[in-house]
Order: sequence, then C-alpha cells, then structure tokens
Amino acid sequence: MKQAVLEVKGLTKYFGDVAANKDISLSLDKHEILAIVGENGAGKSTLMRIMSGVYQADAGEIMIEGEKKQMLSPKDGIDNGISVIWQEFSLMPHLTVAENILIDELNTGKKIVNWSEFYRKARAILDELGYSNIDERSAVGSLSTSQQQVVEICKALSRKSKILVLDEPTALLASQEVEKLFGILKRLREQGVSIVYISHRLEEIFALSDRITVLKDGELVGTI
Repeated sequence: MKQAVLEVKGLTKYFGDVAANKDISLSLDKHEILAIVGENGAGKSTLMRIMSGVYQADAGEIMIEGEKKQMLSPKDGIDNGISVIWQEFSLMPHLTVAENILIDELNTGKKIVNWSEFYRKARAILDELGYSNIDERSAVGSLSTSQQQVVEICKALSRKSKILVLDEPTALLASQEVEKLFGILKRLREQGVSIVYISHRLEEIFALSDRITVLKDGELVGTI
C-alpha cells in the first residue's frame, strides 16, 4: 500500500480577480517522482510556492504524512521537509561549496565552527551523490551550472528533506548533464525521497516520472 508523504486538498490562490490555483488536490507518495506539467500560466509556479511556504493559499490545506500543516513562510516549508530548487539558484557565489551546502549550520549563532568536521560533512554529501570532482572548498561562483545544481541538491539533503521540488531543472543543462541528474533523482527516490518534477519537456517526463499531473489555467486537469 502506497503512503502519501504530501497531500494538497482544494488549494486555491487568487491574485486580484484571477485564480492562479483553483481547487487543486493532489498527492505525492513515498519513493515517487511526480511530474507536474502545463503551459505558462497554468499555475505550476504558484502551486510550488504555496507548498513551500512562499505564498499562502486563500483556501485549502496541506498535509505532510497525514498531519495538517501551516506553511506561513519558506522556513515552515524547510522545517516540514520540503526543499525547492528554483530555476534561479539560491546560492551565495562568494562562499565555498561546503558553506552553501551547510549554510544552516552557519546561521545557528555558534561562534566556534569545527571547520575540519564542517568540510568533512560536506565532502560526504557530495561523495554520496557521486560528485568527487567538486571541491568542497571551491567558491560556488567558480562552478558550472550543473555543478551548482548539485550543490542545491546537497543543501536539501543536508536538511534531511523528504520532499524535493525541482522547477525546470534541465533548462540550462546539456544532454549528458541531464542523464546524470536523472541518475541522482532515481537514486534519491530509491532512498525514500519524494520528488516533484516540474517541466515542459514531455520526453523527460515520460522517461523519469511515475505519475503525471496536468494543470491548465490554474485548474487540475487530471493525474495519470
């Protein structure tokens, strides 16, 4: 029996008189990659922002592992195990790879950081994804786009995120890099991470996803 990690029920969001999302309900199971597709203006980005706490819905509810949650800020999303990797990365280019991956540890207010342990932890996360070629001490700004995306995924893993949402993740990647990203996502699925994959590239969606949800004009068309 499948277990729903995330459920959204009747989510509705208006901007003025326009319904960006209207009565949307869907679920995400453990060990699942759920693709969400739709044209520009279909409501995909608004739905992502509601699920992660950037926007608050006007109606509806969000359930995490059967428990109703209030997503009033992005911190609420992170605290509830949801990490979003946007098209525009939220990395700090002047900081090292390790500092970006473990940024939460630097924001705890502790005055003393065990740097050798800090870099070891970041190294372990990179190695887990198979990226021994990324130096944890390098500045993020010196990395390629695909490598920066890996750093974003590593940051989510450092937060023990159980739900990973990716917004058009292959838009700037070469075909070889896309294949490597797919390998990462499939391994994460096997490890119990649930993934929401937003893309307009149907060939990728059919190759990667377990189910596909279609949105149009802010409404749910269906899930297959």
